[in-house]
Amino acid sequence: MAVRQKQKVLDIAYGHFKEFGLPLDIEYKSYQSIVGPREALHAISVKRSFKAWKYLLHALKLKHPELAAKPEPKPAPKPAPEPKPKKDPLEALSKAAPAEEKSED
Repeated sequence: MAVRQKQKVLDIAYGHFKEFGLPLDIEYKSYQSIVGPREALHAISVKRSFKAWKYLLHALKLKHPELAAKPEPKPAPKPAPEPKPKKDPLEALSKAAPAEEKSED
């Protein structure tokens, strides 16, 4: 009975941790307040199966390593290339004008 009960408690805890996205270093009281007192594992069943909450967390780390893997943040999008400034048509004329004046002298 102990092995089945232990596996059942572990499966329930895995479901809660996966559903609510809980970290594996959470305290029991925080877990209970997030999941809800009716849905959360009872402290007595955790004690009978694993002796303490920390051993349940350790078993979750070993049996389900995907819970411990934190999602990597997505890389920041590359900034759009800045548009090249358009050439000012008056600037070309102003450069050409002094050259014409010099040729007339």
